[in-house]
Amino acid sequence: MLKKIVIAVAALVVLLGIGAYYLYSNLGSIIEAAIEKYGTAATQATVAVDKVTLSPTDGKGSIAGLNVANPPGFSKAQAFEMGTLQLAVDIGTLTQNPVVIRDITILTPKILYERGSSGGNLEAIRDNVRKYAGTEASGGGTGSGGSSTPSGGGSKPETPERKLIIDNLYVRDAQMAITAPGMPALGDRKLNATLPTIHLRDIGKDKGGATPGEVAQRVLGAIAEEASKVAVAQLQRSIGDVGGAIRQQLEPAAGATGGSGGVGDRLRGVLGR
Repeated sequence: MLKKIVIAVAALVVLLGIGAYYLYSNLGSIIEAAIEKYGTAATQATVAVDKVTLSPTDGKGSIAGLNVANPPGFSKAQAFEMGTLQLAVDIGTLTQNPVVIRDITILTPKILYERGSSGGNLEAIRDNVRKYAGTEASGGGTGSGGSSTPSGGGSKPETPERKLIIDNLYVRDAQMAITAPGMPALGDRKLNATLPTIHLRDIGKDKGGATPGEVAQRVLGAIAEEASKVAVAQLQRSIGDVGGAIRQQLEPAAGATGGSGGVGDRLRGVLGR
């Protein structure tokens, strides 16, 4: 009897080992699929990833070729080309909920700020993500968070969505191109800028973990906010080059403040800031 028990335990250990190996060896593709699924649903724009690698021994890894396309209504260019993301995961939490990510660093991403006739591409992505995160909170929508009980009799509740805690997230040396096809006075001018380092701390920590949509809202919202500020400053500096035409274009925005604001204030109005 004892021998049979030992054999059974040994077989179980082997099966668990095979299962763990399969999980770790396929972890990159699992993460890649999750990023593309939730990212596309949240931004309402195509999100694609080239490759995800993660070491099962120390939790260090990288995400290569993460791109976010422009949302509908804008050019077919990429809004975000993230380059390479470096990350460090707390391996001990991979089978838990939430999963803890110690550090994510986004190095030299390329960002396009495109100002159309009805608004900016980054603001559109930010608003889409906000709506998605709100849908998650209410328990509905594609990829929504939380657990729910289907209407079928005796059905088991759905598995709660995996949540994340991110201790530190950095965006370093982001390069931004600024275009304004919705502002004819600027013509085909293309401006360039470098964003200051963005550092976000303790994402999801205060609520026991954040859903993918909430993470996207926090990260993309911060990038869009900083990029919009820099874009406004760059467009302000370009006013002198295009002369009175840009000021004439800004006059409708001045009406909202009775014309008392300066050119910078009116430009912010046109940019939705």
